[in-house]
Amino acid sequence: MANRKKIHIINLGIALIIAVLFTGCCFAPEDVPGKIRSLINNYRENKIEKDEDQLEPDHGVFSGTPNSLKVSSIPISGQAIDVDISGNYAYLTNDLGVLYIINISDKTQPFITGKCPDIDSANIVIVREDLAFISYTEWIAGENDYYTKCGFKIVDITDKENPEVIGDYNTGKNNRKSVFGLYVEDDYAYLNTSTHTDGEQSNTLEIIDISNKNNPVFVSEFILDGSPANISVYDNIACININYYDYDRDEYTGESELLIIDIADKENPFIDSAIKVSSNSWGIYMKENMVYLSSHISDDDSYLESKIQIVDISGEIPVLRGNIMLPGGAWELDMVDGFLQVSDLTGGVYILDIMDYEDPFIASRLNTIGTSYDITVKGNYGYIADGFEGLVIMELSKEDETEAYEPDRGSDGNIPPRSVIDIIGDMVSDYYIGGTPIMFSALNAFDPEGEELHYTWNINGIIYEDKKIIDYIFDEPGHYDISLEVFDGLSTDIMTRQIQIADINDPVSDLYPHDFRIEIEYILNNQGSSTLKDIGCLMRVPLSYDPYQRIESIVTSIPVADEVYDNHWNKLLRFEIDEDLAPGESISVRANFNVTIYEFDYGIINLDLDYDESDPDLYYYTRDDFYIDSDSPIISDKVSSLIGNETRPLKISEILYNYIVRNMHYDYDRAENREYEFMSASEILEKGSGVCSDYSILYTAMLRCAGIPARLAAGIPVHTILYETDKEIDVGHAWVEIKIPGYGWVPVDITMEESFWADNYFLDIVTERGPGYIYEHTTMDWGSYYYDGFDYSWDGEIAPLVKQDFIYRVRDLDFSEIMKD
Repeated sequence: MANRKKIHIINLGIALIIAVLFTGCCFAPEDVPGKIRSLINNYRENKIEKDEDQLEPDHGVFSGTPNSLKVSSIPISGQAIDVDISGNYAYLTNDLGVLYIINISDKTQPFITGKCPDIDSANIVIVREDLAFISYTEWIAGENDYYTKCGFKIVDITDKENPEVIGDYNTGKNNRKSVFGLYVEDDYAYLNTSTHTDGEQSNTLEIIDISNKNNPVFVSEFILDGSPANISVYDNIACININYYDYDRDEYTGESELLIIDIADKENPFIDSAIKVSSNSWGIYMKENMVYLSSHISDDDSYLESKIQIVDISGEIPVLRGNIMLPGGAWELDMVDGFLQVSDLTGGVYILDIMDYEDPFIASRLNTIGTSYDITVKGNYGYIADGFEGLVIMELSKEDETEAYEPDRGSDGNIPPRSVIDIIGDMVSDYYIGGTPIMFSALNAFDPEGEELHYTWNINGIIYEDKKIIDYIFDEPGHYDISLEVFDGLSTDIMTRQIQIADINDPVSDLYPHDFRIEIEYILNNQGSSTLKDIGCLMRVPLSYDPYQRIESIVTSIPVADEVYDNHWNKLLRFEIDEDLAPGESISVRANFNVTIYEFDYGIINLDLDYDESDPDLYYYTRDDFYIDSDSPIISDKVSSLIGNETRPLKISEILYNYIVRNMHYDYDRAENREYEFMSASEILEKGSGVCSDYSILYTAMLRCAGIPARLAAGIPVHTILYETDKEIDVGHAWVEIKIPGYGWVPVDITMEESFWADNYFLDIVTERGPGYIYEHTTMDWGSYYYDGFDYSWDGEIAPLVKQDFIYRVRDLDFSEIMKD
């Protein structure tokens, strides 16, 4: 595993949009008594009976024949950033300041054992025996300025359920200093840092004595002429890749260099040799006398000039031995038996045959859905820190393949592509639910040589061309065959999967249908002095979900350029505006939907119904998430005191609902503040007041803590809009969806404070499921998540002044038509 910083960009524009849309202790997950928690643990742990610390780690043996296959994945809060492996555990950092300890003794069903939060801006993680070293750079806003704290934390991981920070090397000292690379070997840590002062930058290699883990001690620093990216250490040699920056022009010069530094004398390191390498060098991996470097450049839309370089440092003068261009954004590196594993920021891993240094080639590739920030190899498995997809585990080869590796080329010399179909949708047992969207994804299909693919789908006899994702609704129950053919220009590969569709007769009764029209309008106002160019817009739109909402038709003010899906499979329409936007002008994009929305009665079922213990939602939707700190002692203590020995899911949901309704108060002042900050569920519980997002976060967290699958939902509050004179509103609304045995997923609008399970007449239209509207507030890589709103470019260095608005309108519906009113 190479060790360097990951991208963190604070997107102030995103924060502005979402503000308009929605008005040191380490601990392990807390158990709640009862049958539900037992079901969750059975699913999570697959009934592992032996103490995992006593199990001999089984990482398998790489056969020498690359044949990469995704084995499993486990999501976490925020984005997975870096990963290291030791024994039966993966140690994973995220961009929200948490170290996760994940049990990987069963590669097919990893589960979270413990975590250590409050490591602000946690980045690189390196595990040595019973300690984890985690780099960080925390930016802190001062009264009229900003500064940083940075360095690395030392975490005692002896107790996997209760990791504890025992040491902190802070080299920031209230200046603008950043950590860019970390390596740990024996009793020393090596840290690349950069300090920004008055338009200039100073760069150093710091050497730290860590023999006393509670009190790391600075030993020396070595001045670097250029911005350091990464560091790797072997046999008293440190290799650092340097990128040179022109501060007068505020841009990189396009020149990069690999420095070979003698660190035998820790107090007096010196440069032994150096070699110029391709520009924008990022990742680094060193094995004995060979150094492997990744590099790429990027713009607002894509990664360019991605490359791997191989440098021989055995002689007095380093020699470039070979290189290979790669599609995507080459990033981190690791190796197994002559095959270099390269993480790709567009999602996935390249496997390169480097046995002939002068002629490396792509031997295989595995696609992932996320942003692959890191790859670590152990035995026959690779572990990917895959952004929003969390930890992805891949098998590197079939262990029974013992023949020498030869690429599976056709007669034309081409390695065929690989077709992969992923299916995402709401399920009951082994059946997908009819009348709701099912997503068919080809995002994991790939070409081993990185060629662009052509996609042909056959879904229920309908052919779709060149779409990576299809959302389709089956109205009739039955068995359906789904096929995907991928073509790389020379060869094809076809995959077929069968799904079962069921007409789930849940007890929800449609009391009264309402046919009307909604309009969504996004508006961009140019209030600055720069002309806006290359304007695009992403708009979140509703999908049909029986028996609650059906979208009959859609008409847009300008043509739709593309359809995209965010990390939680919500749909967005992409628009492209041909004209520039001059100062003082505004533009808008509108979409009109004819919809059928129902008032409904939840009905009554047998309260003794329980969950299917094989249901994956029992795990994925009972975990903690960003702000949904369902594992907080504050939440778990309150939930335990409320539910006692109650085990019936619907009754538990009612108990928790009634507690929140009776004890929470709506905060009208907070609702008026369009730029309010989100609070965690435990903070909301202690405060006792909030707005719709707060009610929903708290209820979701308490349900999850009790073992009830729950998720956030957001969208258009039709009933609220009807109160407005013009029947339009410029804020969205949040509520909760609960999975109850016998019902499936059911919407519950707790902010309205009606009686639990009373007739639902709110006519809420969901446009977004999951915590995406919360994630949009966080520091994210520009390529990792789809945000709704406008994007644009401009000339000059000063960012333009803009204002983005959106409006929801309801047409052809009146209060008098609602039965409840």
